[in-house]
Amino acid sequence: MAAPQVRGPALAALLGVLILLALAPRFGSRLLSERPVTEIGHAHALAVDPVNRTVLWIGGHNGLVRVTAGRAWRQIGRQGYDMMGFVMSPAGRGTMLTSGHPGPRDRRPEPLGVEISRNRGRTWRPLALAGQADFHAMAVSTANPQVLYAWNVFGREGLYRSRDGGRSWTSLGDRGPQRIFALAAHPERPEVVLAGTAGGLLISEDAGETWATLASSLRKGSITAVATHPRDPRIIYAYGMEPGVGLVRSQDGGRTWTSQGFFLGERDAVEALAIDAEDAGIVYLATFIGDLYRSADGGKSREQWTSRGKVLLRNP
Repeated sequence: MAAPQVRGPALAALLGVLILLALAPRFGSRLLSERPVTEIGHAHALAVDPVNRTVLWIGGHNGLVRVTAGRAWRQIGRQGYDMMGFVMSPAGRGTMLTSGHPGPRDRRPEPLGVEISRNRGRTWRPLALAGQADFHAMAVSTANPQVLYAWNVFGREGLYRSRDGGRSWTSLGDRGPQRIFALAAHPERPEVVLAGTAGGLLISEDAGETWATLASSLRKGSITAVATHPRDPRIIYAYGMEPGVGLVRSQDGGRTWTSQGFFLGERDAVEALAIDAEDAGIVYLATFIGDLYRSADGGKSREQWTSRGKVLLRNP
């Protein structure tokens, strides 16, 4: 008996299936680890991609999200992590670190400790302190990506430091501030780190061993976010909850500050900041209630990208 012939649309469909099966080993894992999203939830940390500055990375309550040019929103990875802490290596090799909590389907310790991805968040593996640390703020040095700082809220609480890319950590105990909201590393001197705290904006010039107030104007009230420019140490952004503070910018390394005219009052505050490496006026701001903004003029005017975690800008 002759084999049945397949023609027309049926043939085209069969060829399409065969092509997908042939390409699956090569592209299948990537396709499965990226999916469009219309809601990102609560953002804990932001990072501008060091290679492609049109890409913003968001680590937050709903995992890792990649935003391209403000329009293409993709959930990256199959993990359900609540990324309380997140940083992207400035070396530009796709390396990321996170800390926080596993999702209900993730077979990981609670808390995660520190996990690392070397493929821009598609897969993660344990790196250190599994079940021992929950970092709610993390910072990496542009000058030396091996140097990291983190604030732990689980077990042995307090400031931690790593000098080997996150493989091992030193607890600084009582030497650090008592309540940290945000950390930012100096782009040229890895031993210098800033901390936004419940008692103002602090600076350490000896890798977290001792601390001092950076500016008298920011010594009262909570500083909930701080970011240093990836290449220019003179440029720093911070957000203060005290009336009359709000979003401020320094162009002289923190000696003087200028209000950018953005203050959310008692209803909300900025939780995370990220600065474009090529244009210091381009800044991203995420708030505690889930609003995300992009500004092209240092925060004076803003384009809102999300409202309470829901994406406002969609693919055309």
